[in-house]
Amino acid sequence: MRVILFLLIFSVLAFGQGVRIQVSAPATLDQVNIADLDVSKLSDLPLLFTVTITSDTTVEVKLHFQVFAKVGGEPENIFVDAWSLPFRVDKILSFTNQDLASGRTSIKSDKNRTQIYEDKIKRIKEIAQSTGKLPAGTYRFLIQILSKDEFSVLDLWEKIYEITAPSRIDLVLPGYQSEVRTQFPIFKWIAPYLKEFEIYVYEKLPDQETPEEVVSGDKNLRWKFKTNDTQVQYLREALPLEDAKTYLWFVKSQIYGSRGTEEIRSEIWSFNVKLGQPITTHITLTPEQAKNLGELINALNQSGNTEIASLLSKITSDLVILINGRPATPSEFTEILELLKSNGYEIIEIEEK
Repeated sequence: MRVILFLLIFSVLAFGQGVRIQVSAPATLDQVNIADLDVSKLSDLPLLFTVTITSDTTVEVKLHFQVFAKVGGEPENIFVDAWSLPFRVDKILSFTNQDLASGRTSIKSDKNRTQIYEDKIKRIKEIAQSTGKLPAGTYRFLIQILSKDEFSVLDLWEKIYEITAPSRIDLVLPGYQSEVRTQFPIFKWIAPYLKEFEIYVYEKLPDQETPEEVVSGDKNLRWKFKTNDTQVQYLREALPLEDAKTYLWFVKSQIYGSRGTEEIRSEIWSFNVKLGQPITTHITLTPEQAKNLGELINALNQSGNTEIASLLSKITSDLVILINGRPATPSEFTEILELLKSNGYEIIEIEEK
């Protein structure tokens, strides 16, 4: 699947001397990898923007480029304050960020005035380290074309990007280092801006210590499943999870951004399977429960479900119903009967012991 990064073209009327600037830039930064804004490695960046400067006459100008960011409750901070030395525009001059980085343009940096705030950039990287994507916030880009003496701004371009949610996958169920009492647990995660997922479930072997060791190969991979949903139940057709064992799971997806296809992966969470031992309990049916059960048996017989009706008819006073490996309480049994009567159920398997 290919996704094209759409570009918006922004243009501004000149303030004077017939100098105009036009910039093509990403329509959104939501899919831009934070590495693409790492100004400490300009030579490694992909094509992010193209600048075209036009002038009615040959003129010498300066370029002033600034990047600001406001993340969370923090005030707006400046991350880049870059100045150029004077350069000539002979009717038209066009260049990209890659041209600037490689020196393939007449525009040279004024290194004495240019400041790159590495400490603030590092802070953004730390916030985004789990996803590689810019954290939620406001990002402002400003390019000004000034006269050579800097007495006047000849033209400018400004773009403000609002990022409301970075691309990430947050696991929900089974909880971190939790216990599940079924061989077929439900897996749930949150990823509002992603559409396609692949879930992996691994068994932790005795000689494995770290999560990375557990998920490093396929020898202990117990289940892999693709879905468009953010909730899925472990399939009964898959190899059942075993009691008293530890399993690790994660979810991954893909996004299509400024560096092509990129993988987004959740954290790795573990859970233990603890089925417990079946316990036989004796529940004496109340008159109301017996009446409900009788009505249910008659309804099943009338609808042709004679096999199920026959099984239920054997229930008199000794009854064992297990819920997630433990005996059901009388109130839970009553609720089960009500669900059966209202057809609010799906019969998957019946086991008689």
